[in-house]
Amino acid sequence: MVPRLISLLRAASQCREDLPLATFDEEQIRWAIETGLGPLLFRTTKAHPQASTSPLWPLLQGANLTARMLTSEQLDAMDEIIDACEGRVPTLTLLKGISICDQYYPEPHLRPMRDIDFLVEAAHLPSVESILLKIGYRQRSECPPESYDKHHHSMPFFHPQRGVWVEVHRGLFPPRNKVSSEKIFSLENLKGQLQPSEFQGRKVTRLSNELQIVYIASHWACTFSVIGGMVAMVDMIYLLKNTKDTIHWEQIVDWLHSSVASTYLYLMLTYLVKYQLIAIAPEILHRLFLSQRSFGKMNLKIMHVLIDHYLVDGRGFGQVLSLRNLDILWKTLLFSGPPFRNLMLVPWTILLPWRLRTRLGL
Repeated sequence: MVPRLISLLRAASQCREDLPLATFDEEQIRWAIETGLGPLLFRTTKAHPQASTSPLWPLLQGANLTARMLTSEQLDAMDEIIDACEGRVPTLTLLKGISICDQYYPEPHLRPMRDIDFLVEAAHLPSVESILLKIGYRQRSECPPESYDKHHHSMPFFHPQRGVWVEVHRGLFPPRNKVSSEKIFSLENLKGQLQPSEFQGRKVTRLSNELQIVYIASHWACTFSVIGGMVAMVDMIYLLKNTKDTIHWEQIVDWLHSSVASTYLYLMLTYLVKYQLIAIAPEILHRLFLSQRSFGKMNLKIMHVLIDHYLVDGRGFGQVLSLRNLDILWKTLLFSGPPFRNLMLVPWTILLPWRLRTRLGL
């Protein structure tokens, strides 16, 4: 059975604004709002003649208005940071939501953001942090400062007046993450994939589309993120919709040979293709399948079901299928194969103590 909110993702990919809101029940509408897709649901249904008659229409209007205000503050904050850094440090590289929201989304506020993420070279991190402090940001975290010494970003910054969080990255993934050591995310490759761009008339750099595709999928698949799990899928839909035939898939396949990232990308692309949300040449998917080492048919089917039930449908957890156990199941099935071994490992890894799972990267 097709998850109901797939209709929302399909409407987004088709640029529809007349999707009947009656397609969804109250629980599904509330789940869309909780996962950050309330404004997208508002946009894709607003032109339908009966949309405003729904008792939940005011809730969607409120979610859309709130997102507009929050995003406007984040965009203004990014403008201020870029202006303050100009001439003092090299051009900032935008990441994640702040990069893609004004690049490929129809409207920036459709892309929910918990914080602003941008990348600087490690040597310039102290200068950027000093600038942030001067314009009113303060570092806040429940974790001790030393825990960020080997992290991929410094302690988060918060602006009390703006209500905006900022993460200054010196890398794309934490060093402890398996994907961080792969060729595609190496410093050398990263430098070669930074593209000059503009953000509201200001000079910035962004990841190339090819690198951003792999980054989106890898960041999404690294953890079993239920809340907001659909956001990365929407990112991919809009990126591929806007770039169409300009993506150099040969380069991506070359980067990902026998890599963990190939598993992550194959998982996301096959899910989106399954529901006709994107179009990818079958030979590209076949080559990605050959590059990855985690999935056979059964493993991939289980992963798709997990996405259906918990990320898209928002089903509740049980005692056996708890969030903890589902997270372990997710990570075990993504382990570098062979696929049958991964299936056999599931009961064992669920019973393992936390410290042993951590050592195994689960």
